[in-house]
Amino acid sequence: PRGNQPVIARRLEKITSHTPNFVAVGQGGFYDYIVFGFPNKNLYILVSIKNENATYIFDNNWEALSQMTKAEILNNNLQRERIFHRPGWENRINELLS
Repeated sequence: PRGNQPVIARRLEKITSHTPNFVAVGQGGFYDYIVFGFPNKNLYILVSIKNENATYIFDNNWEALSQMTKAEILNNNLQRERIFHRPGWENRINELLS
């Protein structure tokens, strides 16, 4: 919805401000996510383009993981972190990328 677009744009701008090495589009269970890669930090951030979702943080194998379902990832605890889109999201992203 149009009302959510500014919120989502701010999330994307926040991560982009940390200058990722690459940006990609997720597949499989993450088809509506944008991937921001920081290989020098072994950090891959998958941000949903939908509100009311979460941001997923992976250490490695992001390509294979992004093709899995969210349930497979969560059930096997394959994510480094899952950050819900709530107050404090921006602070946690800053901590990870600092």
